[in-house]
Formats: sequence, C-alpha cells, structure tokens
Amino acid sequence: MKTVFGICLGVLVATTAQAATIILGTFSFNDQQFGNTLTQSDGGTFLNNNWLNVVDTNPGSPGALTGPNFNTGVANIGIDGTTIDYTIGYNTPIVNGPGADFGLVVGYSWETDIYHIAVSTNGTTFTPFQNFPGGTLGVDTGVNMSYWYAGGGPYATDLVVVPIDLSLFGIPLGASVDAIEIQGDAGEQPDLFRIAGFATGTLGTPEPVSLLLVGAGLAGLALWRRRAGRACR
Repeated sequence: MKTVFGICLGVLVATTAQAATIILGTFSFNDQQFGNTLTQSDGGTFLNNNWLNVVDTNPGSPGALTGPNFNTGVANIGIDGTTIDYTIGYNTPIVNGPGADFGLVVGYSWETDIYHIAVSTNGTTFTPFQNFPGGTLGVDTGVNMSYWYAGGGPYATDLVVVPIDLSLFGIPLGASVDAIEIQGDAGEQPDLFRIAGFATGTLGTPEPVSLLLVGAGLAGLALWRRRAGRACR
C-alpha cells in the first residue's frame, strides 16, 4: 500500500506541476504562456539598440520578450519614427475564458502609452489592431525593478499589468490564440516586458485521467490513515 500511494502521489505532483503560476502583484500568470518565438518586422535592429535587461547584456531574440520571467524587454518601441511590429508565438495557446485572458507587463511611461494589439488563432492571420490605453487600464503591481537600457542605467520602474480579454478581438469563448502582435510607432512609444497568459483556462482544469489519478491517490491516503489509526490503538 505504501508503494502504491507513493506512485499516485508522484503522478499528482507531476500533473499539477505542468502549469505552474508566476505571481506579479495580484496577478497570476501561467508559466507556459510567456511566449516561445519572436518575429520582428525590422529583423531585430530596433531591439539591438533599445533592449531592457536586469543585467547589462543584450538579451537578444527571442529572449527580450519571451520566457517565464520579467527580466527583459524592449523600450520605446518605434521611437525612431519607424513603425515596428513584434509578434510573439506561444507553444501553449492562450484560451479565451471568462474575464481577462492575458496581460501586457509594461512600465516607465505606461500612463500615457497606448498599446496596439492584434491576435491570431493560426499564427498567420491576425485580427485588426485594438488600442489599449495604459492610463485607463493599467494596474500598478507595486513591484519595482531596475533595468539597463541598451547599456545605460540601470533605471527603476514599477511593473504594471494591462489585462486583456480575448473576446474583445471577436475570439469565441473556448477558442484559443497562438500568436499576439504588438505595434509601436513614433506617436506611441510603449515599453514592453512581457505579453503572458493568466493562470486560468484549460491548463488550470485537470483532465479526466488526471482526476482519476488524483482520486486514487486520495483514496490510498484515506485507507493508509485508517490502517495507521488502528495500529496506534
């Protein structure tokens, strides 16, 4: 019985560990939905001159805007007058559930920045851009971090989350997106750290097989406790 219980418990831990959460202020992010690929409309020239990092090193592509952390980013997107698009691809799609589904993690001039966002259900065809004003929608997490800006700094900022509901793009409930595009130009120069999915949706719900394994583990635990109790009488 001890052997069987140990196996069930191990499966339970492995199953729940598949989708860990990363906390930022009052927000919980899914660590598998921080992006895996990055496409840059200018081939990377702007990023190489405007990167943000907690250490004085260019994080490169896709590291500047992908990975389960808030250590890197891109500053002043489009400040040189060029319209630039960054497209982030997700190996684990972001599902449209009730409420906000993903968040932009931003900083510095977020109160006056407007974030132009489009999404794709197939990684190729994107919705029209929607505008999200930081001053109206941004939520200051109270988490303060300092970043090097292309070799200068470091400069401190509070991290701010702009929560976004996929329904605003016409994505049906239960459908998912696997790519998100952000655009910056000379008029709007946003600073971006991450576009990541919140810790909700399908990854937060155990699959039927997982539920059976969890149930078996709990049943084994109850039986073990009963036997242990008898042995102590």
